[in-house]
Amino acid sequence: MAIKGIAAQTTSVVRSGEGDDKILRLMRDGSVPTFDWKQSLALEGKVYLMQLGTEDAPIHATTSIDDQLVSGVIDVPDGAVAIPLFAQCVIALWSAADLLNFMIEVDNGKVRYSSGGTAWTPLNFHTGKADNSGCKCYVGADVTVAAKTSGGSLEVYRESIEVNVGDAADYWPKMEYIPVVCPVVEGPGSILYHIGSTNGDASFYGNIVWAALRKGEV
Repeated sequence: MAIKGIAAQTTSVVRSGEGDDKILRLMRDGSVPTFDWKQSLALEGKVYLMQLGTEDAPIHATTSIDDQLVSGVIDVPDGAVAIPLFAQCVIALWSAADLLNFMIEVDNGKVRYSSGGTAWTPLNFHTGKADNSGCKCYVGADVTVAAKTSGGSLEVYRESIEVNVGDAADYWPKMEYIPVVCPVVEGPGSILYHIGSTNGDASFYGNIVWAALRKGEV
């Protein structure tokens, strides 16, 4: 591979094949990019958000973490690639002594959505660009998914909080997935958002952020 030129590329970045000659990328002011690679992808319009709950309307958690019942799913079709960058869960209402479980799961074998919930159009982190993620998203308390791929389910993050501090006004727990190493989900595959409540009455707000590329661009 050799450098064959220099060009300002911020929102329209040229990607080529493995081992091909490359164009050295500059910002539009002529500076060499020094910011985080995730911010670089956001400038290109390749970072997306799925939101669970809005304003003062949280959604209900499932009664427990279950293989075929989730709070949200991002289906990654064949030819697409998704890289989960961040996820958050903020509990809005729960019972004393409730055990809250939060998990981000990756299925590396198939798209998982089956039924229920509400279709969600991914929001582009670059507000001047529309959804071009290639992914199908669903959120809600009753999203059902197909059984996980045998041997192909990666539980990439798990966190639990036992709330035993009295009434719900005492503490607002927050759980966040901030990966050091991000999984790369090459479709067909899925990213699944789980939040379970042992008492079955918890509600929450959440979101998940991912970068979307095409196969061969990674």
